[in-house]
Amino acid sequence: MFAADRWARAFVKACERETATFMDDDDLERCETGLGVIKAAFCGLSHLHNVVSGSAAAARVNGFLRAALRKCGLTDRENGVEAACAVVFLLIQRNLFQHTGLLIGKIEELLLEKRNILTVLLDCAEKPDDGFLEAVKTTLKEREGASDVRITTVLRDELLGGCRITIGGKREDFSVLGRMRQMERTLTGGVKPTGKPCLG
Repeated sequence: MFAADRWARAFVKACERETATFMDDDDLERCETGLGVIKAAFCGLSHLHNVVSGSAAAARVNGFLRAALRKCGLTDRENGVEAACAVVFLLIQRNLFQHTGLLIGKIEELLLEKRNILTVLLDCAEKPDDGFLEAVKTTLKEREGASDVRITTVLRDELLGGCRITIGGKREDFSVLGRMRQMERTLTGGVKPTGKPCLG
């Protein structure tokens, strides 16, 4: 199984200055530059991921990638570029290039976390208005101490009303369906009803 978290953390670490005790804006900029290189390579090669694998293919792609980056004015000496080239090389060499999309998502999550930007999934029964979204952002900024909040909204009719908020692995349910399920648990003492008729 591809360990996208581990690869993402290794990439971010490679973009940091060795002398730094924490990631600063320059480190983040190097990471974002490197991430752009990974995205470009993935976009250019994604239709070939079944063909491009092994050490020979990795070396060829690495040469093409570095030549293209030099033409764009990005040198190998820039940490983000060097780390990105190394990641692309290793993914192809180890026949893992098809997982690059997962890796990109994990790197983006880490960079948002480093910038203290909270990512939130908001499941709603109906499309929320801008005022509601701003209220959610303000509340979460204050409660979580985040510098900013990015909300992804997904419409889910089955919630019947209200919303569910997911931050990381933690979910808060304010939906009508969630309240009904909570009421069911309370009334049954946590035991699910069998659906068999009562004999009386």
